[in-house]
Amino acid sequence: MCIIKSTGDFCVCPVQAVRRYLFLLMVLTSSAIVNAATDVDSLVATFQQVRIPRLKATVGPLPSPKTDALPTLQVLIDGLARNGGGRLIVKPGTYMLRGSLVMKSGVELHLEEGALLLFSGEADDFLPVVKTRWEGTDLMGRSAMIYANGAENIAITGSGTIDAQGHIEMARWGMTADTEDFKENAHGTHGETVEMPDVRRLRALGDVEGSERVFGKGTHLRPCAVEFYRCSRVLVEGITLRNSPFWCIHPVYCDNVTVRGVTIDSHSPNNDGCDPESSRNVLIENCLFRTGDDAVAIKAGRDADGRRVGVPSENIVIRHCRFYSECNGLCIGSEMSGGVRDVYMTDVEIGNVKNALLFKSNLDRGGYIRNVFVDNIRIASAKGAVLRFETNYFGYRGGNWPSQYEHFRISNVMAGSAEGYGVYYDGPGVPVTAADGAVTMSPTEKNTAYAICDIEVSDFHVKSATHSYYLFNTDNCRFLRSTVNGKPLPERPAESLTRQMCDVW
Repeated sequence: MCIIKSTGDFCVCPVQAVRRYLFLLMVLTSSAIVNAATDVDSLVATFQQVRIPRLKATVGPLPSPKTDALPTLQVLIDGLARNGGGRLIVKPGTYMLRGSLVMKSGVELHLEEGALLLFSGEADDFLPVVKTRWEGTDLMGRSAMIYANGAENIAITGSGTIDAQGHIEMARWGMTADTEDFKENAHGTHGETVEMPDVRRLRALGDVEGSERVFGKGTHLRPCAVEFYRCSRVLVEGITLRNSPFWCIHPVYCDNVTVRGVTIDSHSPNNDGCDPESSRNVLIENCLFRTGDDAVAIKAGRDADGRRVGVPSENIVIRHCRFYSECNGLCIGSEMSGGVRDVYMTDVEIGNVKNALLFKSNLDRGGYIRNVFVDNIRIASAKGAVLRFETNYFGYRGGNWPSQYEHFRISNVMAGSAEGYGVYYDGPGVPVTAADGAVTMSPTEKNTAYAICDIEVSDFHVKSATHSYYLFNTDNCRFLRSTVNGKPLPERPAESLTRQMCDVW
């Protein structure tokens, strides 16, 4: 384990003697880091845009909304792709789809206002299995309702609606048997669900390199509504998405992705709005997310499998959005074993959430979160914390891989109330293994490895909070011109001598 100590204003690791010099050089020269407020536009300007040929095809309305429209739409998409690409215009009407719609290179699916893609919601309609990633572990699993693999220059646009109808069958796999109407609870635990045996099997297989991970008929891992796998130059713009069985929009191993002007209204378990995973050059802007889980959660793989793959998420821009989540606002993690870096979030309104700005990992993940810039955020309330760094999120695989959080700049945050903490920084404690094998963290001792370092917060204001701040096992964390409960935060708050829990997930 790397032992990190503070020297001046930076975190320096003795076993990486050159790192400080390289870090200083990066800070002084990288346009992605020097000034997030002015350079984010320059960064976005480097993202590659989708290019769709002028060829067009039109469909609809079909004679009956009960007719399976999948064969018709798929034939038209495939035909456009064979001819170099083009735009498929879907006229107003209801289109029932009994299976996955597969996007192909060069094709734009344009839903006119009044067009509704209504998926069957029946689990076996989304077989055979495809390459995917489920909570950070690679596998062969059920297909998303709209899926693409290895495509480039693809788009889903328009003012129409996609209804995954996950509530019919698959969303229930994430609920306990006695749940009638799902509602996210403050503590984030939902008991033993139908899918948990398959989740545990996948977790175990993820520890084994080269394991065959096939989860097809008879298994219960929920697919996403829209998933792009190893795609390049992707656009999702204008559409409304409802009733996902799992995560709503999931770009994984992608580059140059834009999600713009999208409305998501989806409230089942784990209904994150958008989860860029091991992807780069991602822009999420002008979106409205009403979600049952995190509004945006940036991912990069989970535990051993995520570390083996080692593909980070980087160059992520989130701006001009409204997040009305039943869980967290902006989240990075907890699946971040491949690393997350260079994230910019600005001009975002967050509603009544569990945690507004949440960076989470545990001692199984490894990896890092670094170079994160947050500015101009308005928050109604948080049950847990307005600003939270969490290194002790649920973990089950031994606790030998602490994550590193470093170089955050957070500014101009205005929040109403926090039932828990205005600020909560929970660095790792000392692992203690009980007789039954359960791993907990000692509440009285501190780990010598500073996992949370070089965090600067300025112009951060919370009108009311039960606890103003808590810092445990951090280094070089500063607050400038910041207040909680109308009182200034110390520039360098004293560290807590004991661990405090914030049991709001």
